[in-house]
Amino acid sequence: MLRSVSIAAVAVAAFASASLAQSVPTGFVIDTVIASGLTAPMDFCFLADGRVLVANRAGAVSIWNGSSLATVGTVPNIESGGERGLLSIAADPSFATNGHIYVYGSLNTDSFMHLDRFTCTGDLSNPSSTNVTFAQSTRRVILAAIPDNAFNHNGGSCRFGPDGMLYQTIGDDATSGGCTAQSLTSQLGCLLRMNVSGLSAGGGTTPPTFSSLDPGNNPLSANADFSQLLVAQGLRNPFRMEIDQLTGNVYVGDVGSSGGTKVEEYNEYVYNGGGLTLVNWGWPWREGSNVLGGCGGSAPVGMVDPIGGVPTGLGWLSVMGGPRYRNQGTSFDFGPSYEGNAFFLDFFQGELRRLVNTGTWAPAAAVPGQPNATNWGTGFTAVSSLRQGPDGGLWFCQNTSTSPSTGGTLKRIRSLGPTNSVVAVSGGGQVGIAGESYATPIVARVRDTNGNPLPGGTVNFAVSGGATLSTTNPVIADANGLAQTTALATATGGAATVTASTPNSQTSGTFSLFARRLAVTPAGSLVVVGFTNTTTAVPAQVPTVVFASFAGGPTVPTILGPICTDPSYGLTFVLEDGAGLFGGLSYSGTGGIATPSKTWVYTIPTGLLTGQLMKFQLIGFDPVTGWFRTNCETRQF
Repeated sequence: MLRSVSIAAVAVAAFASASLAQSVPTGFVIDTVIASGLTAPMDFCFLADGRVLVANRAGAVSIWNGSSLATVGTVPNIESGGERGLLSIAADPSFATNGHIYVYGSLNTDSFMHLDRFTCTGDLSNPSSTNVTFAQSTRRVILAAIPDNAFNHNGGSCRFGPDGMLYQTIGDDATSGGCTAQSLTSQLGCLLRMNVSGLSAGGGTTPPTFSSLDPGNNPLSANADFSQLLVAQGLRNPFRMEIDQLTGNVYVGDVGSSGGTKVEEYNEYVYNGGGLTLVNWGWPWREGSNVLGGCGGSAPVGMVDPIGGVPTGLGWLSVMGGPRYRNQGTSFDFGPSYEGNAFFLDFFQGELRRLVNTGTWAPAAAVPGQPNATNWGTGFTAVSSLRQGPDGGLWFCQNTSTSPSTGGTLKRIRSLGPTNSVVAVSGGGQVGIAGESYATPIVARVRDTNGNPLPGGTVNFAVSGGATLSTTNPVIADANGLAQTTALATATGGAATVTASTPNSQTSGTFSLFARRLAVTPAGSLVVVGFTNTTTAVPAQVPTVVFASFAGGPTVPTILGPICTDPSYGLTFVLEDGAGLFGGLSYSGTGGIATPSKTWVYTIPTGLLTGQLMKFQLIGFDPVTGWFRTNCETRQF
């Protein structure tokens, strides 16, 4: 996976200080399926009955039955230094009857990568059992001459396609220049397709002939050497790949080289059952669409571009090819908009991205709650394998560091599925008065997964902006699924938003509120009077009357509510009259028409109001809703 020891050291140090906090869009959740008991999990596969086999880096194979974890066996002589280890695992499609598993890894007994088969016994078709074991003596060598001279570029995924064939990715062994990836017989930098169904039962240390593994319809099946197993070449380090079980297309993440012009590639091999073609993804002639040094002579013709790529300059260092998503008809399905999407991530950067195909592949548009416009998920550092489960979830194994030897977890991203929801019923759109309660309660309805009112449902109210709420959470819905709260406008007034939600809800009820406010600010010889307002009138012409009153005047009840600046009080005077009720006075000279808000500035003779306690209030006429008042603003001069 890595490029160099120095990059690995930096990444490990960064990861050690980073949090494993993960973020995915709204409506999705991450479950920890196996929290402990794994030892640097590199890969995993699903049995047909839903159980999971996990390949741990040092060689142990674990089985998970949904509640318990057990050891199946240990692949012997695994070399786990550098990037080596037990890198991949696949269960035979007929595991329930033959018990075969296939593993790919590095051995400390020679300088080759190995693809081996082991035969399990026990409860091969009991989904609730962990009683499955294999003996080391059942090892059946499949491939044993893949060069492994470097500690890195080991490649390594083994996967069964829907055609029943076993596919294997292989890295270029970090060979100088990488030109072995252009050789048809080097056994490096390639994607293989093999028929293992005809291999004899039992163990054996002698590899089968290439012709016995050749399905007979590979692009170079007519050859009599290693090339007859090839379906693609020109790969650098294809550490992770997945196969679409609907189309048979193969999705390969190919780790890029260092440098600002290099690319982390995500490639697609298009399966054509009528005639497979040999694909060349270009390494080392190019990465992505960037032309590199090549191998001398003319560049190969017909090199295929990746469907996705991320420049290494953006922090991506080791791409992990993920699956093409298919809904499985379960409650964990991602839904129709995700059908056929392709996912891939980076081992070091921890960013998870999504592609869509509408004739050509392109980045998917962001969805609600996505961490940012580019990444569907973040926090996936040290994820060594990302696969789709039969339950419709995206499963992944995640390690505790980017150079793991202990610990690790198996997790799952799943949709929340059908959930309760909340809708706004009444109380939104109110315009109130700063410092006072809104006249009408805010009412929301909680609904069950079928959209019916949910008696006793839990509703949580939250508020942002200039308001507080009368209730504490949770609020329990009545027999009609209704829950309510009352909002109190703060003294600052202005806009506020109340949101009603229920646990795990993908929808919420939203209520917009606004509180009118009159504010008075002395500033030396000036007095600034500001009116904060809203209206739906077009144009927003709001006549107002602004009163000021010396202390001692009565507060009088009116149909608009209490007015603290009684116009009949001898020490109350009108500052502005935009309504024509008092002769159209305007002491500011700017008039009393707000649009819809307004600020007036008054020059006061020095000492005139010193020591005085004054009250200010405004009444206005909204062309849509009618007469209103503001708060009573008291100010000591």
